[in-house]
Amino acid sequence: MQGGVQRRSGVRQMPGTSITEVRCQKCGHVFEAQVIDHIDMSQDRDLLKRIKSGKINRVQCPKCKKVHYLERGVVINFEPENLIVLYDPSASRPEVREELMRDYRSVVMFNEVLEEVAQETEFKIVSDTAELKKIVEQWAKAHS
Repeated sequence: MQGGVQRRSGVRQMPGTSITEVRCQKCGHVFEAQVIDHIDMSQDRDLLKRIKSGKINRVQCPKCKKVHYLERGVVINFEPENLIVLYDPSASRPEVREELMRDYRSVVMFNEVLEEVAQETEFKIVSDTAELKKIVEQWAKAHS
């Protein structure tokens, strides 16, 4: 890792991201792409534009240039508001939302420190990009 950037298979990896394999829906080509797992709004302000434009986890096939929007969860930390938002398009289904909330509770109950942080932090699950954009815009307005 150099300057907070990791390199793997020629893909420049930024903090809060991981590398995943994607199969192009158009041509079937399998390629590696960097995806966002976590955003700390106090540190990753350049990602505001990607969130506002709805381009979270947007990847493009290097072979045929087809654009894909990957449906995966992204954790967004809004400091200093003590708000953590899990944006997951699949959470529009009640059973998925309940499972995500159970997972969150089991993680924070793991030790005392996490439990204390959870008591001071609001945890929200959002599945709609319009709702996420609204939260981001309110935060950006308050911290610009």
